[in-house]
Amino acid sequence: MPHHRLLTAVAALSMVAAAALPALAQAEERPLGPPEATPNPVPLDTPAGDGTAIRFTTDEGDFVVGLFNESAPVASENILNLAESGYYDGVGFHRAVPGFVLQGGDPDGTGAGGPGYTIEDEDVVGQYGRGVVAMARTQAPNSQGSQFFVILDDAAEGSLEAYRTYTIFGRVVEGMDVVDAIVAAREPSDLIEDPVRILSTSVEQVELPPEPTPEPPTPAEAAADELAALMPQSAGGYDLQQIVYTLDEVGSQFDPSIVAELQTVAEEAGADLDLMAIAQASAGDADGFVSIAAASVPGVDAESVFDPIAQLLLPSGDFEDLDEATFSDRTASVVDLGNDQVVYVLPIGDVLWFITTSVEDIESIITALP
Repeated sequence: MPHHRLLTAVAALSMVAAAALPALAQAEERPLGPPEATPNPVPLDTPAGDGTAIRFTTDEGDFVVGLFNESAPVASENILNLAESGYYDGVGFHRAVPGFVLQGGDPDGTGAGGPGYTIEDEDVVGQYGRGVVAMARTQAPNSQGSQFFVILDDAAEGSLEAYRTYTIFGRVVEGMDVVDAIVAAREPSDLIEDPVRILSTSVEQVELPPEPTPEPPTPAEAAADELAALMPQSAGGYDLQQIVYTLDEVGSQFDPSIVAELQTVAEEAGADLDLMAIAQASAGDADGFVSIAAASVPGVDAESVFDPIAQLLLPSGDFEDLDEATFSDRTASVVDLGNDQVVYVLPIGDVLWFITTSVEDIESIITALP
């Protein structure tokens, strides 16, 4: 599961190209294999389960995860099958990032191991808050296996929500203090050499607590959602993976002088710079790639913030005497990043678009922008 990514990834053109009742007796071991469940054709509104839970007994004590086997039937059945097979016995928590996640479930302890199969993706139902348990995965679709993570802090929600691809399959209903103890027992690392280990797992029934009512989105989050809705879902024959940021999440990474310039432009337009949002969408394989980014300060014409935003997102670019390229009725400025890499930049309304791709028919991508 990736960390919160810096916006400098745009400059590198890698915009995503990469958490009760007494225990019942341990069930008989079952052979490993993918679950039989299929994703819900219509996602539920909130996480839900029938009370089935898994108790993880570790070197630091027990914690119990209530499964959302109604809202995430595939991931829940998969974890349940693995637990009942004894798969997790002796497996460590190889990754601990205080304030973010505790991750385990990899028998190899490398962060790349799994059960020898992967499971189908499901719609994410719920919010990534403290105590929520979700499937770890790579950037590739349907890449979840046996690794999972427990979210340690509500503050982690922002960066996880930006991806919103990690299936939420449960919540810690007992022993969150044990989860915290596991994190504290080792030096923080993405690859712990001597991890706290799961000694055994067992299945029990619990009463799932009511899910917390999510906070309404802030104005900045609402603006980011509006920008995200404009991003294409596919382009150049690729299904794009999307990330969206608010200025609050990434502003500290930017040159303060450029941010000050943007603030001045926003004030002159009677707009609020705090509502600025940045979205990225990309996909690629051995045959090519497509990367698209968009930045917007609602109420500010994109042409008036072309230079500062381009400098923020493409710090290695040359903005002197830019060439132009025309695609149907749209004209793009061409920013040279060197090494034969160029980015086409288009101001459309209050959105500034950045497109780079190896797809030959770039016109089809640019003309499809809203």
